[in-house]
Amino acid sequence: MQEPGDRDTWIFRRDERITAPRSVMVASGGGIPRLQPEGVLLYKAKACRPKDEADFAACLPHLSAEARAWLSEALETAHPGHPWLRALS
Repeated sequence: MQEPGDRDTWIFRRDERITAPRSVMVASGGGIPRLQPEGVLLYKAKACRPKDEADFAACLPHLSAEARAWLSEALETAHPGHPWLRALS
């Protein structure tokens, strides 16, 4: 994956203050690494296009408490006051 960080730490390329253990943020299915939904939503939060809003609404009920907490904290850091924060709380 073309992301900053190292073998153990994933770093959000748009704001390097936001990190997560790579073992938590990157999953591998069929040998293909993929970013977890909370990481994808963090990228989508910048634009908030209708398709991003639809993806957030579709993912929200499936996010674990840990994923919600991480995304909430990341949004507060990268996009303070973001409208998704209300839905995550």
